[in-house]
Amino acid sequence: MNNIKSPLFLNGKNAELIETFDSETIISKYKALNIEVARFFKTPNISLYKCQKTGYRFYYPFEIVGDARFYEDLSKNKSNYYSERWEHKRALNYIEKHDLVLEIGSGFGAFLNMLKASNIQSVGLELNPYAAEVCAKNGLTVKNELIENEAKTNKGVYNVVCSFQVLEHITNVHSFIKASIDALKINGKLIIGVPNNNPYLFVNDKYHTLNLPPHHAGLWDKKALKALETVFSIQLERMEFEPLNVNYSYFIHFQITNNKSKTLRFLLRAFNKMSPGLLKFILCKFIKGRNVLAVFKKI
Repeated sequence: MNNIKSPLFLNGKNAELIETFDSETIISKYKALNIEVARFFKTPNISLYKCQKTGYRFYYPFEIVGDARFYEDLSKNKSNYYSERWEHKRALNYIEKHDLVLEIGSGFGAFLNMLKASNIQSVGLELNPYAAEVCAKNGLTVKNELIENEAKTNKGVYNVVCSFQVLEHITNVHSFIKASIDALKINGKLIIGVPNNNPYLFVNDKYHTLNLPPHHAGLWDKKALKALETVFSIQLERMEFEPLNVNYSYFIHFQITNNKSKTLRFLLRAFNKMSPGLLKFILCKFIKGRNVLAVFKKI
């Protein structure tokens, strides 16, 4: 009998099992990226569960998340891993010049450098010692600290607490989000950027390598982010989705070759050959992209 509880809504019903994954397949996928992950997998399969209250999906067992060595290997094998992102630029629209900003998971300082260029005071938290060292050399204020510890010593200090492509790596999501809110002033902004796990990214691409453990611990979408209002004292003010055209080439190639529907694969292939510009316009008009930015207010 399933007695797995949601790590987001701690007092809710048992989570629902929705999918299983073969560990050896995942290990081989990462090996193709020159990253060794066999040490994380102690069972032949891993599971994906869904929180029945929020819709948040999470992998189990929780111990299969990446460590400092994993992220150092990843950053060295993917040169653009900590680069500037769409959500960085969008988040700047919600930050005022006088704000004190805390960024959780600063990487090599892409967003902190953007804040610095705008004369906005900021502090970063980064657990990857390799990335934190680079930030320090570039004159950025970065602490090797968990958000839970930062919130205890600097409770209610920040105007903005933000994280980009971080929350999907966290297993103890309730503690992480609660601490992020605790570090905020009343009416302060909590800004979260995560992959948008809508159907096109996940349903037709079950073994999308970097969407699996040990890289990702959970899957977020519009419903799960909106549901945070029911768990914490925050109010959703804005939600933005990255335009599909940013990653359209990946999207259309994958759909044409891997969509579960043979009929849809045929129609997309034909339409893409006859009128690729029109197909792109239509799809980008109605399908959201692969990342989502949510802006909450502490109440």
